[in-house]
Amino acid sequence: MTVYSHSRLSCYEQCPAKFKLQYIDKVETEVAESVEAFLGSRVHETLEKLYRDLGYQKMNSLEDLLGFLRSEWKKNWSEDIVIVKDEYTQDNYLKMGEKYLSDYYKRHHPFTQGKTIALEERILIALDAVGEYKLQGYIDRLTEVKDGWYEIHDYKTNSRLPLADYIRSDRQLALYMLGVKKQYPDVQHVKLIWHFLKFDKEIDSSRTDEELEKLKADTISLIERIEREEAFEACPSLLCEWCEFKPVCRQWSHLYKIKEKPANEYMTDSGVVLVNRYAEVKSKQKLVNLELDAELEKLEEALISFAEKEKVDCVFGSKNKVRITESERYSFPSKNSKERERLEEILRKYGKLDEVSQLDTAALGTIIAEKQWESDVIEALQKYVELEKKKRLYVSKIQK
Repeated sequence: MTVYSHSRLSCYEQCPAKFKLQYIDKVETEVAESVEAFLGSRVHETLEKLYRDLGYQKMNSLEDLLGFLRSEWKKNWSEDIVIVKDEYTQDNYLKMGEKYLSDYYKRHHPFTQGKTIALEERILIALDAVGEYKLQGYIDRLTEVKDGWYEIHDYKTNSRLPLADYIRSDRQLALYMLGVKKQYPDVQHVKLIWHFLKFDKEIDSSRTDEELEKLKADTISLIERIEREEAFEACPSLLCEWCEFKPVCRQWSHLYKIKEKPANEYMTDSGVVLVNRYAEVKSKQKLVNLELDAELEKLEEALISFAEKEKVDCVFGSKNKVRITESERYSFPSKNSKERERLEEILRKYGKLDEVSQLDTAALGTIIAEKQWESDVIEALQKYVELEKKKRLYVSKIQK
């Protein structure tokens, strides 16, 4: 079976179509590196130099490291590197890198917090006893603070500081922890440390043996889901802006086909003509519906008022009649509200919750599609389930 990685798993979770293009079809693209990725690479290289030189008893000054950063920046910079935020320049990002390193240097100098065991080390992680499910990754820095007490360090140049829930659920370093515990038999404790360089902040965590076992089971389940995947549907999101596969993605390829055409050909493209007309008709339909809804609401109020005044339940016109009925129905707190939670607690207290639970057809569809249950259960359900393929159209404006 394929040796997976955290990045490969995350790619599938982000967009199965991108996963297929990158790892199965192996589509070659002219990858345009983002300035954020470029910044991250240069900062990582500089921190690696700092600790590698320390291993040879060479202490770099802060100016030495900043000089190295500037040199590597200049040597590797290319005009093809993409800066999405037009209001900022290459120099702005270089200064960001200089500040990240300066803050880190001042916080940790003279770098005696632990003994560096490995830098950018490849780690292999077995998720099951027989080694069928494997992952690999690279640890930024592994240190030992005392015998058997290890720390996995990861440098982040993220522009946002994540929430505590993210740290507790982060898969990458927890997977590395599995590898470290296997590779170093004297392990007594492993601490996971994230360095969020933009904020000059460290956040640490760890995982219990029970949490690691659950992580292994969840990761195996995700790998099995990928292995049996057939559709690999696209999941359009804001992340598409940085995807190198847009020219060949079914969600974006038509745009790339027409955007190179001159204006006279562009406007006569069949797809462009159809979308423009469809959007126009939908817009008119929306306006008409709003007007009709408003008029209907006024007429309903007037009819109810008339019926109450005349003490009748049916009002007649020349060709039609309107019957007015009154009924009672209970309304309940909306899902995910505090009131709904309290209501369910009461039902659970009296053992009645199961009697009023409803079939969640959306969840059932997911279970069948992903084959999460045993094959005999899925087979028994098939006669009650009809797989429909329906195309839906949504219209929206193109954002500049």
